[in-house]
Amino acid sequence: MANLSRRNFLTAFTSSVLGFGLARKVKAGSKNTGIAQEGTSPIRIQKYNDLGKTGIKVPDVSCGAISFFEPNVLRYAYDLGVTYFDTAEGYMRTKSETFIGEALKDVRDKVTITTKHGYFSIKKIKKEGIIKRIEASLMRLQSDHIDIAMVHGVSDMAFLENEELQAAYAQLKKQGKIRFTGFSTHNAVLTLKQALDNDFAQVILFIYSHMEGEEIEPLIEQARKKGIGMVAMKIFAGGKHANLKTLVSQEVSYPQAAIRWVISNSNVDCCIPTMSSYSHVEEYVEASGKPLDRASLEMIAEYQRQTKNQYCRVSCSQCLSSCPNDVAINDVLRYSMYFEDYGMEKDAMGYYADIAANKKPLNCAHCAGYCEKACPYGLKVQDKLIHANEILTA
Repeated sequence: MANLSRRNFLTAFTSSVLGFGLARKVKAGSKNTGIAQEGTSPIRIQKYNDLGKTGIKVPDVSCGAISFFEPNVLRYAYDLGVTYFDTAEGYMRTKSETFIGEALKDVRDKVTITTKHGYFSIKKIKKEGIIKRIEASLMRLQSDHIDIAMVHGVSDMAFLENEELQAAYAQLKKQGKIRFTGFSTHNAVLTLKQALDNDFAQVILFIYSHMEGEEIEPLIEQARKKGIGMVAMKIFAGGKHANLKTLVSQEVSYPQAAIRWVISNSNVDCCIPTMSSYSHVEEYVEASGKPLDRASLEMIAEYQRQTKNQYCRVSCSQCLSSCPNDVAINDVLRYSMYFEDYGMEKDAMGYYADIAANKKPLNCAHCAGYCEKACPYGLKVQDKLIHANEILTA
């Protein structure tokens, strides 16, 4: 759908449709779950796109594997046409990679696997250490190669100029253990711009949703024209729909609407919603190839109305410089989101435990709330930080 529909149409809904409420209450079991009905075509991926200039074809709706409970869910996704799987060394403390290896080992030549490694907590990066970690990932993935090896959580591409890092990835590419390189980022405003003049990334994973990332759309287009594969993450804008009972529609579910919004941008090759259950797989795959229609825009507008003052935009950093104690506000509230909205309580607490004590909101109760005053979205940041520390502390 044209940008006119994605922007102006949605704006109109925000001021008019939401006035009378668009959510419809339906009988139990009548919600659209994505299960094919008798006499209709089975649910299956309907559209595949080129992943930049890599030569790889990817489903518009692909699989994120930050959290799930059994490998068969991944295999079910494959059975429905999903061939791109995104994981990371740190997801489920390496178990995500292990599960992917177990589920997909006999179809390895038919799927594309991305995994990610973070190096920011390492005081001194060594080529040998990087190679050892990537080879450990290969063992868990039960594969002799990684299709796309990403550096995890890049906020500034200057970090990728490290000679040891460059040498490690170059050697692994030469050995055929890595096909393509890239990075994930929570700071696409800077990193996508840098990527236009840097050849490290053949694929980039970035935050993009109907509530976050519209300002980077020109950069997405430029990066895609350069031939970089563009993969969208965190597409559900906080994933708060599970706790919003009024978001019920017979026509489209909120996740399906959010997916349609993302994939309606032709410069996005695919998105990677976390498929942690069989029902997720069916619901998300059903959105493949579907246009952004009125029902989807209505659902999105209602979600925005209910969450605009609740959702901390992950890529926003407006409040960081205001904090006198240098609290890692973005990370803390992201892990709180994982805990409360993603259902990842144990993982979220583990991530939070890894934050240095001087970066945690331990003294926020006695602060004047500078972060709250700096928030452009009117969030109660101080209260959220105090609450996050309470729920994430073991």
